Amino acid sequence: METGDRLDRIAAALVRRGVNFVVIGAWAAELQGFDLGYKTDEIDVTPDFSTANLERLSEALYDLGAMIRTGDEELPFNHDGDSLGRASVWNLTCDEGDFDLTFRPPGIGGYRELLASCNIMSVEVDGERINVPCAHPADIWLSKKAVDRPKDREALPILYAQLGASARDRIEDPRRPRGAG
Repeated sequence: METGDRLDRIAAALVRRGVNFVVIGAWAAELQGFDLGYKTDEIDVTPDFSTANLERLSEALYDLGAMIRTGDEELPFNHDGDSLGRASVWNLTCDEGDFDLTFRPPGIGGYRELLASCNIMSVEVDGERINVPCAHPADIWLSKKAVDRPKDREALPILYAQLGASARDRIEDPRRPRGAG
């Protein structure tokens, strides 16, 4: 099974449990047709921080058999909505692949800010179409710039060159309303 198909399955597990989230990072860019100069093998998600949503997220993580990822080790992961909300980032893995939960991604705010300008992409999983909310490309760029990892520094000019004028304007003036372009 291809990496993209496996990542689709992680998103589908969240959707099936009714989790409110926005996909950020490279996979969100790829779903929207952007090339970052590399193919990702993980999915990064910003979930809504509400109590009810964190409970649904916990259920989805059990469905996936999620474990904590620490370097080369995988650790058992007992959780509920309350415990999920006590961390700002969870680095997780499951049979489908690696994924990170990031409640306040650097440079772009949280779920509500991302939702305001996200793009809904459709993927097919086991014959079922699911809608996946993906961060606006300008938000992906801003986050990669804030994280400032070597692979992100290399991807920034590649992504920037593919952005339209309104997305570039948002990058140049991040105070622009999120719903604009």
